[in-house]
Amino acid sequence: MSKPTPSLLPTDASTAEAEEMKDLFFKNARTFQDFTALTPESMEVIYLVAYNHYNAGKYEDAEKVFRLLTTLNHFERKYWKGLAAARESLKQFEPALQCYGYLGMMDPYDPYPAFKAAQCLLALGRPKDAESGLVAAVFNSASREEHAELHAQAQGLLELVQAAARTDAATPSAQ
Repeated sequence: MSKPTPSLLPTDASTAEAEEMKDLFFKNARTFQDFTALTPESMEVIYLVAYNHYNAGKYEDAEKVFRLLTTLNHFERKYWKGLAAARESLKQFEPALQCYGYLGMMDPYDPYPAFKAAQCLLALGRPKDAESGLVAAVFNSASREEHAELHAQAQGLLELVQAAARTDAATPSAQ
C-alpha cells in the first residue's frame, strides 16, 4: 500500500504533513554547485564578497553575487536573504518579494520572510496584501524569544495598517 500524498494546500496541512512536504522537497536534491569544483569554503568566500558589498552600500554588486550564489545553491537560506535584501535596497520590490516567498516556502514557520514580504508589499502600495503577511509574521513570532523584536515590529506595523484600513473605510469617497 502506498503512502498517502500530503495535501498541497498549506492551510490544510498539519504540522506533520508540512514537515513531510519539506522532506520530500529536499530529498535527493542537487544543486549546480554539486557539478562544479566549488567547495563549501569557496562558497563561503563568495558569500563574504556579496555580504561585504551589501554592507558597503554596493547593492547592485551584492545583488549580482547573491544571484550567482542562489543559482549555484538554491537551498542555502542566507543566499536568498542576501539577494532579497539587496533587491529591496535597490527598490526592486517585486523581485525581492519573490525571494522572500521562496524563503517562506523553505521554512513556513520562520516569521522573517512574511514580515519582509509585507514591507515590500507596503512599498508597492498594497497594504491589504501586506496585512496577511504581517498577520503571519505576528503569529509565527509569538512566544518565540529569538523573534521578540520582529514580533513587536510586526505587531506595530499590523496595527498601523489595520488603523489605516479602518480610516479609509470610514472616509466617504469624493464624488
